[in-house]
Amino acid sequence: MSDRRTRDRFEQKPKPTRWFFSLALILSLLASLASCSKAPITPPTVEAGGESLLGVHLDPEGTLTVFRGIPYAAPPVGRLRWQPPEPHVARAGLQDASRFGAACPQLQGNPEWYRDVAEKFGRSRDEIPDLTNIAEDCLFLNVWSQNLGGEIPQPVMVWIHGGGNVNGFSHEPNYRGYNLAKRGVVVVSINYRLGALGFMAHPALTAESALNISGNYGLFDQIAALKWVRDNIANFGGDPDRVTLFGESAGAANIGTLIASPLARGLFRRAIIQSGGYPLYDTTTVGDAEEAGVKLMSALGVGDGPARLGKMRALKWQQIFAEAQNAEPGSFSRALVDGWLLPRPAAEIFAAGQQNPTEIVIGSNANEWLMYLAHPVDDSALHATLKQRVREGNRAEVLAALNKAVSGDVTAKLDLLTGALDFHCPSLALAEAQRRVTNHVYVYRFTRVRPGGEKLLAYHGAEIPYVFDTADHWLPADEVDWALTETMLGYWSQFAKTGDPNAEGLPEWPRFDAKSGAHQELGDEVRAATGLEREFCEVLDRSRI
Repeated sequence: MSDRRTRDRFEQKPKPTRWFFSLALILSLLASLASCSKAPITPPTVEAGGESLLGVHLDPEGTLTVFRGIPYAAPPVGRLRWQPPEPHVARAGLQDASRFGAACPQLQGNPEWYRDVAEKFGRSRDEIPDLTNIAEDCLFLNVWSQNLGGEIPQPVMVWIHGGGNVNGFSHEPNYRGYNLAKRGVVVVSINYRLGALGFMAHPALTAESALNISGNYGLFDQIAALKWVRDNIANFGGDPDRVTLFGESAGAANIGTLIASPLARGLFRRAIIQSGGYPLYDTTTVGDAEEAGVKLMSALGVGDGPARLGKMRALKWQQIFAEAQNAEPGSFSRALVDGWLLPRPAAEIFAAGQQNPTEIVIGSNANEWLMYLAHPVDDSALHATLKQRVREGNRAEVLAALNKAVSGDVTAKLDLLTGALDFHCPSLALAEAQRRVTNHVYVYRFTRVRPGGEKLLAYHGAEIPYVFDTADHWLPADEVDWALTETMLGYWSQFAKTGDPNAEGLPEWPRFDAKSGAHQELGDEVRAATGLEREFCEVLDRSRI
């Protein structure tokens, strides 16, 4: 399996080395002579969204195709900044869909995250370039398909990227769907507005809205993209009645919001939620969030008055993001309870059984927050987290439960506490809530530590290259990693096809059982397990602030 390490994750043919050039030229000439009677493979075309798109073949046979940079909504610029997405106006003539579109406005947090990971594996930070193609005109999606013109439609998997809702883009190298599409699914990845352009609430924006709301623009973008998939994916060989959302971190959290939202009902049937349970307990309303928007605009020189909306929309996005990082760090990244997209807090919707009956796979990684802890970790850091996140009267009980749940030093305890607060326990709660509306609930815990990964262990985002089979060239791997990749590709694609990850040749994955915590461990060994810190989560969930 060593050939995997040389797979071209950028979907381009690698350049031959100098010593190989002559041999390559000879072979190319022979191939040309052998196939001179065959007609060249023409680029694939598709009619979608009222326009003609010209894509790219990714294999010599002309079966695996990609269509990049497809607009699914009007550019959210000018008067459309801080507005729900409007329909894309179809363009006349054949449109080039061979190149990825721009990433939505953001700073360099995404490359910096990859640099941190690469450095922990002993690689140079210089291996990760800055993100350069950034623009407000960014509402694009990409489609990978091996079923163009196929008679039997394939299930569809729509990827929603992570990045805290302030970073990330649809075509990150790890998110490209060509290897997953070979498993009999059509893969879609989408951009959506981020940060202050995607999630800012402001009284002036609320006042101009016919619904009297603001914020949640990035989530409205995701719904618009899903409507585009519903209306057009059949032309790419996909089945609009078998759509599975999958995503990680903020992308997975957004999927949880969409499961709770009545506006997303009927747009997808299944979901795979990777490290994304953390917003379950968020109760922030539009009114709560407007204060941060006012502070940001004030810092940017926009005050009250009839001209303030025009001034807000005239600001350069670079100004907005730079000031948001300084003036309001941590804001403009969450789903808001607006009475429309979220009629009530998500926890209340799930508790009442009013969410969409989505079949789900959900899970978390064993060491989600370890990479973010300030080292060395001491008792003061542990108690600071307890003070910040746990009610005063419950801290002793939570600490006792934590000591019972994990043996090891204070680093291991803080790793579990932070991971449980934001990922393990909310994911378990969401699985239990969803189990009440569907029998198709499967839970996992990812535990694999790559060779040389002792500083990160099973870190936040570590599972993504296994899901797509797109490991970065600087990530070390061995036969265990390649085997786990094959297994996870099988599970993810099979769940999209049937609502059950089990298939011949794969280790049996039990359905989730709330009493036992039945789940699948995805690690050095793939096996069924029980537990999931259920007792600790019971204590923590009734104690969190």
